[in-house]
Amino acid sequence: MYLSTTKTYDLIIAGAGPTGLFAGVLACQSGLDVLILEKNSKPILHSRSIGIHPPALQMISEAGLLDAFLKKGLRIRRGHALTRYRCPLGTLEFRELPPPFNYILTIPQWVTELIFTEKLVGIKPGIVQRDVAVTGIIQRDDHCEVATREGRNGEERTLRARMVLGCDGKKSTIRQMSGIPFPGGSYPHRYAMGDFADHTEFDTDAVIFLSLRGLVECFPLPDGTRRWVMQLDPDRPSEKATEFVEQMQERCGIAPDPDTCSMFSVFGVERYLAEQLWKGRVALAGDSAHVVSPIGGQGMNLGWIHASEAVRGVASVLRGEMTLEEASRSYNRSGRSRAMKVIRRSEFNMFLGNRSRMPGLRNQLVRLLLLSPLRSKLIHRFTMQGL
Repeated sequence: MYLSTTKTYDLIIAGAGPTGLFAGVLACQSGLDVLILEKNSKPILHSRSIGIHPPALQMISEAGLLDAFLKKGLRIRRGHALTRYRCPLGTLEFRELPPPFNYILTIPQWVTELIFTEKLVGIKPGIVQRDVAVTGIIQRDDHCEVATREGRNGEERTLRARMVLGCDGKKSTIRQMSGIPFPGGSYPHRYAMGDFADHTEFDTDAVIFLSLRGLVECFPLPDGTRRWVMQLDPDRPSEKATEFVEQMQERCGIAPDPDTCSMFSVFGVERYLAEQLWKGRVALAGDSAHVVSPIGGQGMNLGWIHASEAVRGVASVLRGEMTLEEASRSYNRSGRSRAMKVIRRSEFNMFLGNRSRMPGLRNQLVRLLLLSPLRSKLIHRFTMQGL
């Protein structure tokens, strides 16, 4: 068993989702003695987050993992906006971005997590411990005491770490036990998404349909499927894949075959932001720190950007290059500012796709944006530049 109650780890990471795993890779590459704890006994085989934007691709490349991602992913170089009758409103050409990362990569989240896990196991077997829940944390002057419980037998241990990084999700135990407020709430709209066999002519392009009844967007996936996302009509909640497809046909004039559905879910959208992203010897990243609307696919990428900054700060503190106060102040300032930018961008994305009483005016606005010099700014916003 890799868990040790007699040593003091440099860093314990709570949560083995994409943010926690990537943070673990970066921490190991920084020379830190790392332990990752995950309460779930097995990875969740659900595609969930699928889009990786250029800033995150740059970080993945610097971590030496780009080839693995390119082998398993699919590159999107264009995004189209269409009306209900498939009349083009305009196109965003991601090729206009500076190379080499002038595209968005789509890859199922479970594949992303597998790539990170294989990298970590190659560095140090046993570094990821599953079925181990964090149940409490106490900060001391020079370390943290992390209480854990092993799911299989209920065995409880107290581990020691010089720093702790909470990547354990929206209901983060680390955040709650550290007394960090997490203000926010839900938006009024609900969405549904499903993965279906791709029989469209869109090839590797992303497409957004701006309909009277709300947004429909679709993105290609590397296994010959396409992810469809639709803002739900409150009068027709569409809780089944067949109903989902029927409404897509009404809104877009096309729809996938419901019999090819490999995943379907209905979800609400929320906004939360921790009042502190670093408190004492505890830092937060991913959904533990911020929850943003998934429309635009920026939440996971934001988690990675914050994980990278947090790990750099932790490494600097442990090497004596920065004080805890300096690292905390820097991360809180830049992290919260960055999160607010992403929150505003995701709200803009939702606003464009909301049900409209004047769809013609809304569509004319989108056409104007996509055919004017402002198009380049939209490309930068949609691909998370400037964060």
